[in-house]
Amino acid sequence: MKAYSDIAIELLKTLIPIRAYSFEEALRADFLTEWLAGKGVEAHRSGNNIWAKKVFNPGSPTLMLCAHIDTVQASASYTFDAVNPPDDPERVLGLGSNDDGGSLVSMIATYLYFCGKGSCPVNLLLLLSCEEERSGPGGTRSLGGFIKANADFAIVGEPTMMRATVAECGLLVIDGCAKGRSAHAARATEGENALYKAIEDIEILRNFKFGKVSPTLGEVKLSVTQINAGGAHNVIPDSCTFVVDIRPNECYTNSEILEMLQASVGSTLTARNLENRASATPKDSPLYRTAVKLGMELITSPTSSDWMRLPIEAIKIGPGDSNRSHKADEFIFKSEIERGIGIYINFIENIEL
Repeated sequence: MKAYSDIAIELLKTLIPIRAYSFEEALRADFLTEWLAGKGVEAHRSGNNIWAKKVFNPGSPTLMLCAHIDTVQASASYTFDAVNPPDDPERVLGLGSNDDGGSLVSMIATYLYFCGKGSCPVNLLLLLSCEEERSGPGGTRSLGGFIKANADFAIVGEPTMMRATVAECGLLVIDGCAKGRSAHAARATEGENALYKAIEDIEILRNFKFGKVSPTLGEVKLSVTQINAGGAHNVIPDSCTFVVDIRPNECYTNSEILEMLQASVGSTLTARNLENRASATPKDSPLYRTAVKLGMELITSPTSSDWMRLPIEAIKIGPGDSNRSHKADEFIFKSEIERGIGIYINFIENIEL
Protein backbone atom coordinates (compact mmCIF):
# COMPACT_ATOMS: atom_id res chain seq x y z
CA MET A 1 0.00 0.00 0.00
CA LYS A 2 2.85 2.37 0.82
CA ALA A 3 4.30 1.90 -2.66
CA TYR A 4 1.03 2.89 -4.33
CA SER A 5 0.50 5.88 -2.06
CA ASP A 6 4.04 7.06 -2.82
CA ILE A 7 3.29 6.81 -6.55
CA ALA A 8 0.04 8.76 -6.07
CA ILE A 9 1.64 11.52 -4.01
CA GLU A 10 4.50 12.03 -6.46
CA LEU A 11 2.05 12.07 -9.36
CA LEU A 12 -0.03 14.75 -7.65
CA LYS A 13 3.03 16.91 -6.98
CA THR A 14 3.94 16.60 -10.67
CA LEU A 15 0.43 17.48 -11.85
CA ILE A 16 -0.04 20.69 -9.87
CA PRO A 17 2.29 22.84 -12.03
CA ILE A 18 0.63 21.59 -15.25
CA ARG A 19 -2.07 24.07 -16.30
CA ALA A 20 -5.57 22.56 -16.19
CA TYR A 21 -8.15 25.31 -15.79
CA SER A 22 -11.57 24.19 -17.06
CA PHE A 23 -11.54 24.21 -20.89
CA GLU A 24 -7.72 24.41 -20.80
CA GLU A 25 -6.82 20.86 -19.71
CA ALA A 26 -4.98 19.68 -22.83
CA LEU A 27 -1.47 19.76 -21.33
CA ARG A 28 -2.51 17.83 -18.25
CA ALA A 29 -4.50 15.34 -20.34
CA ASP A 30 -1.45 14.80 -22.59
CA PHE A 31 0.77 14.20 -19.57
CA LEU A 32 -1.61 11.76 -17.89
CA THR A 33 -2.11 9.77 -21.09
CA GLU A 34 1.64 9.34 -21.46
CA TRP A 35 2.13 8.67 -17.73
CA LEU A 36 -0.48 5.90 -17.74
CA ALA A 37 1.12 4.36 -20.84
CA GLY A 38 4.39 4.29 -18.93
CA LYS A 39 2.64 2.22 -16.27
CA GLY A 40 1.39 -0.25 -18.86
CA VAL A 41 -2.14 1.19 -19.04
CA GLU A 42 -3.72 1.58 -22.47
CA ALA A 43 -5.34 4.98 -22.07
CA HIS A 44 -7.78 6.48 -24.56
CA ARG A 45 -8.85 10.06 -25.18
CA SER A 46 -12.12 11.76 -25.94
CA GLY A 47 -11.23 15.42 -26.13
CA ASN A 48 -9.49 16.04 -22.83
CA ASN A 49 -11.26 13.15 -21.10
CA ILE A 50 -9.09 10.09 -20.49
CA TRP A 51 -10.34 6.57 -19.95
CA ALA A 52 -9.01 3.05 -19.52
CA LYS A 53 -10.87 -0.21 -18.96
CA LYS A 54 -9.67 -3.46 -17.41
CA VAL A 55 -11.84 -6.54 -17.89
CA PHE A 56 -11.08 -9.16 -15.25
CA ASN A 57 -14.15 -11.31 -15.95
CA PRO A 58 -16.43 -10.69 -18.97
CA GLY A 59 -19.42 -11.84 -16.92
CA SER A 60 -18.86 -9.37 -14.07
CA PRO A 61 -20.38 -5.89 -13.82
CA THR A 62 -18.16 -2.86 -14.36
CA LEU A 63 -17.44 -0.24 -11.73
CA MET A 64 -16.34 3.18 -12.97
CA LEU A 65 -13.85 5.24 -10.96
CA CYS A 66 -14.46 8.86 -11.98
CA ALA A 67 -12.44 11.93 -10.97
CA HIS A 68 -11.83 15.22 -12.76
CA ILE A 69 -8.54 16.68 -13.94
CA ASP A 70 -9.51 20.37 -14.18
CA THR A 71 -9.19 23.14 -11.60
CA VAL A 72 -10.68 26.53 -10.89
CA GLN A 73 -8.58 29.68 -11.24
CA ALA A 74 -6.22 30.32 -8.34
CA SER A 75 -7.39 32.72 -5.65
CA ALA A 76 -5.46 35.99 -5.45
CA SER A 77 -5.02 35.51 -1.71
CA TYR A 78 -2.61 32.56 -1.90
CA THR A 79 0.36 33.07 0.43
CA PHE A 80 2.54 30.91 -1.82
CA ASP A 81 2.76 30.20 -5.56
CA ALA A 82 -0.39 28.17 -6.24
CA VAL A 83 1.14 26.13 -9.07
CA ASN A 84 4.72 25.96 -7.82
CA PRO A 85 4.10 25.38 -4.13
CA PRO A 86 6.77 24.68 -1.53
CA ASP A 87 7.46 21.16 -0.29
CA ASP A 88 5.79 20.14 2.93
CA PRO A 89 6.57 16.98 4.90
CA GLU A 90 2.93 16.14 5.66
CA ARG A 91 0.90 17.79 2.92
CA VAL A 92 0.73 18.29 -0.82
CA LEU A 93 0.13 22.00 -1.38
CA GLY A 94 -1.20 23.87 -4.38
CA LEU A 95 -4.07 24.53 -6.74
CA GLY A 96 -6.30 21.48 -7.18
CA SER A 97 -4.43 19.38 -4.61
CA ASN A 98 -7.62 18.78 -2.62
CA ASP A 99 -10.20 19.30 -5.38
CA ASP A 100 -9.81 17.05 -7.19
CA GLY A 101 -6.18 15.98 -7.12
CA GLY A 102 -6.45 13.70 -4.09
CA SER A 103 -9.28 11.65 -5.60
CA LEU A 104 -7.66 11.70 -9.03
CA VAL A 105 -4.36 10.14 -7.98
CA SER A 106 -5.98 7.82 -5.41
CA MET A 107 -8.27 6.37 -8.07
CA ILE A 108 -5.38 5.98 -10.49
CA ALA A 109 -3.40 4.16 -7.80
CA THR A 110 -6.40 1.93 -7.02
CA TYR A 111 -6.76 1.05 -10.70
CA LEU A 112 -3.03 0.23 -10.91
CA TYR A 113 -3.30 -1.91 -7.77
CA PHE A 114 -5.97 -4.19 -9.22
CA CYS A 115 -4.27 -4.33 -12.62
CA GLY A 116 -1.09 -5.42 -10.86
CA LYS A 117 -2.96 -7.94 -8.75
CA GLY A 118 -4.60 -9.43 -11.82
CA SER A 119 -7.96 -10.06 -10.16
CA CYS A 120 -10.93 -7.99 -9.01
CA PRO A 121 -14.58 -8.73 -8.11
CA VAL A 122 -15.67 -6.26 -10.81
CA ASN A 123 -14.30 -4.96 -14.07
CA LEU A 124 -12.92 -1.43 -13.77
CA LEU A 125 -13.38 1.64 -15.93
CA LEU A 126 -11.13 4.57 -15.02
CA LEU A 127 -12.50 7.91 -16.25
CA LEU A 128 -10.52 11.11 -15.74
CA SER A 129 -12.87 13.85 -16.86
CA CYS A 130 -12.45 17.46 -17.93
CA GLU A 131 -14.58 20.62 -17.60
CA GLU A 132 -16.20 19.46 -14.34
CA GLU A 133 -15.69 22.73 -12.47
CA ARG A 134 -17.70 24.65 -15.07
CA SER A 135 -20.15 21.93 -16.14
CA GLY A 136 -18.72 22.12 -19.64
CA PRO A 137 -20.23 20.30 -22.63
CA GLY A 138 -16.97 18.49 -23.36
CA GLY A 139 -16.76 16.69 -20.01
CA THR A 140 -18.89 13.80 -18.79
CA ARG A 141 -21.93 15.38 -20.45
CA SER A 142 -20.42 14.35 -23.78
CA LEU A 143 -19.83 10.76 -22.65
CA GLY A 144 -23.28 9.65 -21.51
CA GLY A 145 -23.72 6.99 -24.16
CA PHE A 146 -20.19 5.68 -23.69
CA ILE A 147 -20.57 5.49 -19.91
CA LYS A 148 -23.92 3.71 -20.09
CA ALA A 149 -22.50 1.15 -22.52
CA ASN A 150 -19.32 0.51 -20.53
CA ALA A 151 -20.18 0.74 -16.83
CA ASP A 152 -22.91 -0.39 -14.45
CA PHE A 153 -22.23 1.90 -11.47
CA ALA A 154 -19.65 4.44 -10.37
CA ILE A 155 -17.68 5.93 -7.52
CA VAL A 156 -17.33 9.68 -8.07
CA GLY A 157 -14.12 10.94 -6.51
CA GLU A 158 -14.57 14.23 -4.66
CA PRO A 159 -13.25 15.40 -1.27
CA THR A 160 -15.68 13.85 1.23
CA MET A 161 -13.14 12.78 3.88
CA MET A 162 -13.84 9.24 2.58
CA ARG A 163 -17.38 9.39 3.89
CA ALA A 164 -19.98 7.84 1.61
CA THR A 165 -22.06 10.60 0.06
CA VAL A 166 -25.35 8.99 -0.90
CA ALA A 167 -27.12 12.12 -2.16
CA GLU A 168 -26.28 15.57 -3.43
CA CYS A 169 -28.61 18.48 -4.06
CA GLY A 170 -29.37 19.76 -7.50
CA LEU A 171 -29.71 23.40 -8.49
CA LEU A 172 -32.41 25.02 -10.61
CA VAL A 173 -32.40 28.80 -11.07
CA ILE A 174 -35.50 30.25 -12.72
CA ASP A 175 -36.02 33.75 -14.07
CA GLY A 176 -39.63 34.89 -13.79
CA CYS A 177 -41.17 37.73 -15.77
CA ALA A 178 -44.63 39.22 -15.21
CA LYS A 179 -46.00 41.50 -17.95
CA GLY A 180 -48.47 44.35 -17.54
CA ARG A 181 -49.32 47.68 -19.18
CA SER A 182 -47.72 50.99 -18.23
CA ALA A 183 -49.65 54.11 -17.27
CA HIS A 184 -49.22 57.26 -15.23
CA ALA A 185 -49.46 56.47 -11.52
CA ALA A 186 -52.17 59.13 -11.17
CA ARG A 187 -54.30 57.14 -13.64
CA ALA A 188 -53.43 53.64 -12.39
CA THR A 189 -56.68 52.10 -13.61
CA GLU A 190 -55.55 52.74 -17.18
CA GLY A 191 -52.59 50.43 -16.70
CA GLU A 192 -51.90 46.92 -15.50
CA ASN A 193 -49.32 46.75 -12.73
CA ALA A 194 -46.80 44.01 -13.49
CA LEU A 195 -45.40 44.30 -9.97
CA TYR A 196 -48.73 43.29 -8.43
CA LYS A 197 -48.99 40.35 -10.84
CA ALA A 198 -45.50 39.24 -9.89
CA ILE A 199 -46.31 39.49 -6.18
CA GLU A 200 -49.37 37.26 -6.67
CA ASP A 201 -47.25 34.67 -8.46
CA ILE A 202 -44.50 34.89 -5.86
CA GLU A 203 -47.05 34.15 -3.15
CA ILE A 204 -48.14 31.07 -5.10
CA LEU A 205 -44.54 29.93 -5.42
CA ARG A 206 -43.87 30.62 -1.75
CA ASN A 207 -46.67 28.26 -0.75
CA PHE A 208 -46.16 25.67 -3.48
CA LYS A 209 -45.89 22.13 -2.15
CA PHE A 210 -44.09 19.31 -3.92
CA GLY A 211 -45.65 16.01 -3.01
CA LYS A 212 -42.62 13.76 -3.24
CA VAL A 213 -40.18 13.86 -0.34
CA SER A 214 -36.73 12.28 -0.69
CA PRO A 215 -35.67 9.93 2.12
CA THR A 216 -32.20 11.50 1.94
CA LEU A 217 -32.57 15.07 0.66
CA GLY A 218 -36.02 15.82 2.05
CA GLU A 219 -38.39 18.25 0.34
CA VAL A 220 -37.66 20.36 -2.71
CA LYS A 221 -36.51 23.74 -1.37
CA LEU A 222 -37.77 26.88 -3.17
CA SER A 223 -36.91 30.52 -2.42
CA VAL A 224 -37.60 33.71 -4.36
CA THR A 225 -34.38 35.66 -3.93
CA GLN A 226 -34.59 38.73 -6.21
CA ILE A 227 -37.23 41.06 -7.66
CA ASN A 228 -36.97 44.11 -9.91
CA ALA A 229 -39.54 46.46 -11.43
CA GLY A 230 -40.16 50.06 -12.34
CA GLY A 231 -38.03 52.92 -13.53
CA ALA A 232 -39.80 55.93 -12.03
CA HIS A 233 -42.02 56.63 -9.02
CA ASN A 234 -44.89 57.92 -11.16
CA VAL A 235 -45.09 55.15 -13.77
CA ILE A 236 -47.03 51.89 -13.41
CA PRO A 237 -44.45 49.21 -14.32
CA ASP A 238 -45.25 47.12 -17.36
CA SER A 239 -42.66 44.46 -16.49
CA CYS A 240 -41.44 42.84 -13.28
CA THR A 241 -38.71 40.24 -13.10
CA PHE A 242 -37.84 37.94 -10.22
CA VAL A 243 -35.47 35.06 -9.54
CA VAL A 244 -36.34 31.71 -7.98
CA ASP A 245 -33.64 29.52 -6.38
CA ILE A 246 -34.66 25.84 -6.18
CA ARG A 247 -32.75 22.95 -4.63
CA PRO A 248 -34.37 19.85 -6.15
CA ASN A 249 -34.38 16.38 -4.69
CA GLU A 250 -33.97 13.28 -6.84
CA CYS A 251 -37.74 12.64 -7.00
CA TYR A 252 -38.21 15.20 -9.78
CA THR A 253 -36.33 16.19 -12.89
CA ASN A 254 -35.65 19.89 -13.30
CA SER A 255 -37.91 19.91 -16.35
CA GLU A 256 -40.78 18.46 -14.30
CA ILE A 257 -40.33 21.12 -11.63
CA LEU A 258 -40.33 23.90 -14.22
CA GLU A 259 -43.49 22.54 -15.87
CA MET A 260 -45.31 22.20 -12.54
CA LEU A 261 -44.50 25.75 -11.50
CA GLN A 262 -45.28 27.25 -14.89
CA ALA A 263 -48.73 25.66 -14.82
CA SER A 264 -49.40 27.40 -11.49
CA VAL A 265 -48.47 31.01 -12.32
CA GLY A 266 -49.15 33.58 -15.01
CA SER A 267 -45.59 34.90 -15.19
CA THR A 268 -43.25 33.42 -17.77
CA LEU A 269 -40.67 31.15 -16.13
CA THR A 270 -37.35 30.44 -17.83
CA ALA A 271 -34.73 28.07 -16.45
CA ARG A 272 -31.12 29.16 -16.70
CA ASN A 273 -29.95 25.54 -16.79
CA LEU A 274 -31.81 22.23 -16.60
CA GLU A 275 -28.69 20.07 -16.29
CA ASN A 276 -27.92 20.45 -12.57
CA ARG A 277 -30.15 17.67 -11.28
CA ALA A 278 -30.14 16.12 -7.83
CA SER A 279 -28.59 12.70 -7.35
CA ALA A 280 -29.08 9.89 -4.84
CA THR A 281 -27.77 6.36 -4.42
CA PRO A 282 -30.66 3.85 -4.33
CA LYS A 283 -30.72 1.89 -1.09
CA ASP A 284 -30.79 -1.40 -3.01
CA SER A 285 -27.70 -0.42 -5.01
CA PRO A 286 -24.51 -2.47 -4.53
CA LEU A 287 -22.80 0.83 -3.73
CA TYR A 288 -25.17 1.74 -0.90
CA ARG A 289 -25.20 -1.77 0.51
CA THR A 290 -21.41 -1.93 0.46
CA ALA A 291 -21.07 1.38 2.31
CA VAL A 292 -23.47 0.12 4.99
CA LYS A 293 -21.69 -3.24 5.20
CA LEU A 294 -18.35 -1.51 5.79
CA GLY A 295 -19.79 0.80 8.42
CA MET A 296 -19.02 3.95 6.45
CA GLU A 297 -20.55 7.23 7.55
CA LEU A 298 -23.38 8.12 5.16
CA ILE A 299 -23.82 11.81 4.34
CA THR A 300 -25.58 14.12 1.89
CA SER A 301 -23.77 16.91 0.07
CA PRO A 302 -24.79 20.51 -0.69
CA THR A 303 -22.30 20.63 -3.59
CA SER A 304 -22.71 19.14 -7.05
CA SER A 305 -20.26 17.07 -9.07
CA ASP A 306 -19.95 14.91 -12.18
CA TRP A 307 -22.46 12.62 -10.48
CA MET A 308 -25.34 14.71 -11.79
CA ARG A 309 -24.23 14.02 -15.36
CA LEU A 310 -23.88 10.24 -15.06
CA PRO A 311 -26.53 7.92 -16.56
CA ILE A 312 -25.70 5.15 -14.03
CA GLU A 313 -25.97 4.62 -10.26
CA ALA A 314 -23.21 6.32 -8.29
CA ILE A 315 -21.87 7.19 -4.87
CA LYS A 316 -19.45 10.02 -4.03
CA ILE A 317 -16.36 9.17 -1.98
CA GLY A 318 -12.91 10.73 -1.91
CA PRO A 319 -9.98 11.90 0.21
CA GLY A 320 -9.66 15.49 1.34
CA ASP A 321 -12.11 17.97 2.82
CA SER A 322 -14.64 19.91 0.75
CA ASN A 323 -14.13 22.93 3.02
CA ARG A 324 -10.67 23.42 1.51
CA SER A 325 -11.93 23.47 -2.09
CA HIS A 326 -11.68 26.64 -4.17
CA LYS A 327 -9.83 28.46 -1.39
CA ALA A 328 -6.39 29.98 -1.10
CA ASP A 329 -3.52 27.81 0.17
CA GLU A 330 -5.28 24.61 -0.87
CA PHE A 331 -3.76 21.37 0.38
CA ILE A 332 -4.34 17.71 1.10
CA PHE A 333 -2.62 15.59 3.71
CA LYS A 334 -0.45 12.81 2.32
CA SER A 335 -1.98 10.50 4.91
CA GLU A 336 -5.42 11.23 3.41
CA ILE A 337 -4.26 9.97 0.05
CA GLU A 338 -2.85 6.77 1.54
CA ARG A 339 -6.04 6.22 3.55
CA GLY A 340 -8.15 6.95 0.47
CA ILE A 341 -6.42 4.30 -1.61
CA GLY A 342 -6.88 1.76 1.17
CA ILE A 343 -10.59 2.49 1.52
CA TYR A 344 -11.16 2.38 -2.25
CA ILE A 345 -9.46 -1.01 -2.43
CA ASN A 346 -11.37 -2.35 0.55
CA PHE A 347 -14.67 -1.07 -0.87
CA ILE A 348 -14.08 -2.79 -4.21
CA GLU A 349 -12.88 -6.05 -2.66
CA ASN A 350 -16.03 -6.19 -0.49
CA ILE A 351 -18.56 -4.90 -2.99
CA GLU A 352 -22.04 -6.33 -2.43
CA LEU A 353 -23.01 -7.61 -5.85
